[in-house]
Amino acid sequence: MPNKRIALVTGANQGVGLQVAKELVANGVTVMVGSRNFARGEAAAKEIGPGALALQLDVTDRVSIAAAAERIGKEFGYLDLLVNTRLSPIPERAACPCRSTRK
Repeated sequence: MPNKRIALVTGANQGVGLQVAKELVANGVTVMVGSRNFARGEAAAKEIGPGALALQLDVTDRVSIAAAAERIGKEFGYLDLLVNTRLSPIPERAACPCRSTRK
């Protein structure tokens, strides 16, 4: 059985990010619901349903990016899809300890 597809959607607690996360989960993808405010991310993940997991993430903060990458690495070991719906650009050279284990 193939590994489950894993996605991270930034700004997934509202608007376009929320809708993208809903569509991905509806299509069998596990979605990390990226949100600056963890409580709002949890509420969105609950609204989206099974397959959605809240993740505190501020794409303008390197420490937050590194912590999110570490969590994804520990829980899944890989990330198939990153959808950045936030208007803020992801900083250059953001540390990402995740390395794909897929072949």
